[in-house]
Amino acid sequence: STVVMPRVSTWLNAPRISAGLLRVCFYYATVFGVVTFRIGLRDDDCQLVACSRNGYKWLSMLIRVLGSCFYGYSYGAWADQYTDWYLRLFFGLRLVGCLVCSAIILVLQLCYEKRILHLINTFFALFRRLRRLTGTTLEEEGFGGSLELTLLSVKLLSLAFVFLAFRLQYSPWVLLTMLCDLYTSIGTGMIVHFCFVGYLSIGVLYAALNRYVDQQLRSQLSSLPHQGADVQAQANLDECLAIYECIHQVTRSFQQLFDLPLCLSLVQNLSAMAMVSYHAIMRREYHFSLWGLVLKLLIDVILLTLAVHVAVSGSRLVRRLSLENYAVGQTKSCHITLEIFLGRLNHQQLRVCPLGLFEVSNELTLFFLSAMVTYLTFLVQYGIQTKQF
Repeated sequence: STVVMPRVSTWLNAPRISAGLLRVCFYYATVFGVVTFRIGLRDDDCQLVACSRNGYKWLSMLIRVLGSCFYGYSYGAWADQYTDWYLRLFFGLRLVGCLVCSAIILVLQLCYEKRILHLINTFFALFRRLRRLTGTTLEEEGFGGSLELTLLSVKLLSLAFVFLAFRLQYSPWVLLTMLCDLYTSIGTGMIVHFCFVGYLSIGVLYAALNRYVDQQLRSQLSSLPHQGADVQAQANLDECLAIYECIHQVTRSFQQLFDLPLCLSLVQNLSAMAMVSYHAIMRREYHFSLWGLVLKLLIDVILLTLAVHVAVSGSRLVRRLSLENYAVGQTKSCHITLEIFLGRLNHQQLRVCPLGLFEVSNELTLFFLSAMVTYLTFLVQYGIQTKQF
């Protein structure tokens, strides 16, 4: 037991468990045809890389097109059974939103696959550079810490909830309709999940680098006046500034790719929450699957805003590390590099504003909550006045 326990303890830590949960999320997205590339070790240097899988990509695109077409046909026929024009309007909005998001996924897979692969490989390269810089040991490798573990655990529970309402006792036609609905709606929500993982990764990069600068680099640079010019410490400072710049660049690339899909997906989430709430209250169907779906959509938005908050807080913490007070030697090039970096900080503040319409922050969660409370209050009052309660 004394031999086995240390090996078990190296795997039972927050970073490694978080990395395992992240891998589960990747397989989840792969099964539903949103992720069509594979991630594996490169043969020459055993480094993680993302590469294309053309066969699976075309198969996933074909399934998505056929599923969306059948989903649109069956959804319209199913909505015709309701006479409430307000409910039918919501059904129509959800149909249009899901089909638009499905089209965006197809466009990303067909036209932007190389950019997405380059973006993911850039993330991998940044994590490798950061591990080399900080001297991360094998036991410390993983993804983030306890906060990331908590967020990813809640995210997996949210992903698993959609299967609770699925039953196998329906007729084949209804079962096929539900499968197409499930495949299309999960693909629509996957955009929010992508953005959640992306901004959470940015936050992990910022947190690890800020911690290294504050705890290790500070002590290295403070010893320069006493021990002369330390080439290694100055090289570490240059590498830190370069990684900060790379994180900013990869964040810009990520936002350019996913700002529009994120905006449409958030609007789709809000309309879906409104539709399910109206359907449950007006038809007095207080099933756990219905209200659980509303809660699941709200949790997805909360997790996204928390991930964005982690990334934004990490980018702002750079300004409070007092880098200008570090001793960087007497070389003019070091002073110029540091001044340029500090000047760029004023123009590189991280903000998540999809299409410039609204800012994804904690205030967005409060907006969703207040909008839902107001809307539910209106529905209850409307139901009482029309004597449906």
